[in-house]
Amino acid sequence: MKDWLASLGRNKGLKLLALLLALALWFLVGSEERTETTLNLALDLANVPNNLVVASEVPAALQVRVNGPGSLVRKLTQSRPSHTLDLSGYKAGRHNFALGPKSFNFPRGIMVTRVQPNSLKITLVPTITRVLQIQPRLEGKLPEGLEVKNVQVRPPLITVTGPSSELADLKFLSTLPLDLGQLTESATVPTDVDFKNLHLTPKEQVPILAEIAIGPKEVSRTFTGVPVTAGPRPARLTPSQVVVTVRGPAPALKDLKAGAIKAAVDTKNLSPGKHRLKVAVQLPNGLSLQSLKPDHVTAQVSK
Repeated sequence: MKDWLASLGRNKGLKLLALLLALALWFLVGSEERTETTLNLALDLANVPNNLVVASEVPAALQVRVNGPGSLVRKLTQSRPSHTLDLSGYKAGRHNFALGPKSFNFPRGIMVTRVQPNSLKITLVPTITRVLQIQPRLEGKLPEGLEVKNVQVRPPLITVTGPSSELADLKFLSTLPLDLGQLTESATVPTDVDFKNLHLTPKEQVPILAEIAIGPKEVSRTFTGVPVTAGPRPARLTPSQVVVTVRGPAPALKDLKAGAIKAAVDTKNLSPGKHRLKVAVQLPNGLSLQSLKPDHVTAQVSK
């Protein structure tokens, strides 16, 4: 006891200075004009138990109304505080969390006057794991004369974990919208899976790429009165002309002349008389036959 009393007598000047500084700070803070403001606290759900997932809608942030000395309120606002809700130890089911002034660890002098929302209802449900196909989602239009030839997503499958109620009947997941209006040629575009409002989590975070093959738009063009030739043996054909519909790139079809389309029947080794023969059509490279009317003709071979 004597030693403690004796220690009080040491460094009297420093102790007195500390006391005066503390009193000055107390008076300064106490006399400072008070300010009231609303803080947006990011909400973080931590330590969600294994094999469980949050299946309820949870706000991204809390609105907390605070009152306190102006300097403290400004410092608190600039620090961008957040609020963490620890879910360790909780089981499947619905849980209520009340939020009040004592829920937040703010500096002394800061008073909480309102919390919105003032309670959280969080539902934890068991999870299952499934492998789903990723399908591309295209939006927008390509420039005139171009079209999408093929789209491949890599990887084509994704393994996700989530509530059985959401995953049980799910057939596939779409990518985020791929804007065709920004493309003029084939391209590989980075994208991601659009989970929408589903409570799903990918098993692995891997980059997802969409390979979009773009080429000239294919159109059709019909040519009437295309003559049919017989060979090598001459024959009288009925009908002697056919209607040919060709499909291919728009630029190639635009410049295609009817004379470039060859229609013929094979009369080799035919005996005299009438024969029903299939018409063969020869087209320039890059074009395909869409339809042929009629596709057979009658050949009258003379003796």
